[in-house]
Amino acid sequence: EAQVDELQRLLAGMEKEHGSLLLKMKESEAELARLRSVEGDKLAQQDRSAQLEKEVAMLREKIHHLDDMLKSQQRKVRQMIEQLQNSKTVIQAKDAVIQELKERVAYLEAENLEMHDRIEHLIEKQVSRGGHSSRVRSKSEYVSRYAGNTLTGPKPLPLIRVVET
Repeated sequence: EAQVDELQRLLAGMEKEHGSLLLKMKESEAELARLRSVEGDKLAQQDRSAQLEKEVAMLREKIHHLDDMLKSQQRKVRQMIEQLQNSKTVIQAKDAVIQELKERVAYLEAENLEMHDRIEHLIEKQVSRGGHSSRVRSKSEYVSRYAGNTLTGPKPLPLIRVVET
């Protein structure tokens, strides 16, 4: 998530630079157009025009390069978000399996205790032959007692959405 934040910060910086370069290119084009329309020293105008044309070409190249970088960074961010969501899905599935196993363990422990109580009861019956009886717990008592100790199911993790500009 820290990498995603850093990449988004870099994307914002590149978009800002992209905007400023576009503005500068438009200003240069406007000045170039103004110089072409104004009469005066044609040699000076031609030199300035050539200089501005080179600057405009260089700025277009920079803008093209920045566009490519922005698209690349956006792809990386989308891939990272997709990986994060896939990881969250896997974690949720594993948490569900863990919860199911905890419930099974609680049920089996309750069943085990019930069997122990029955065995004790039978042994006491054989030993005392009608003496005193011990109460046999039902399976539902054990399950409710052990199921109360297990954790509740995992919370669903939030989804992250990417908005392309």
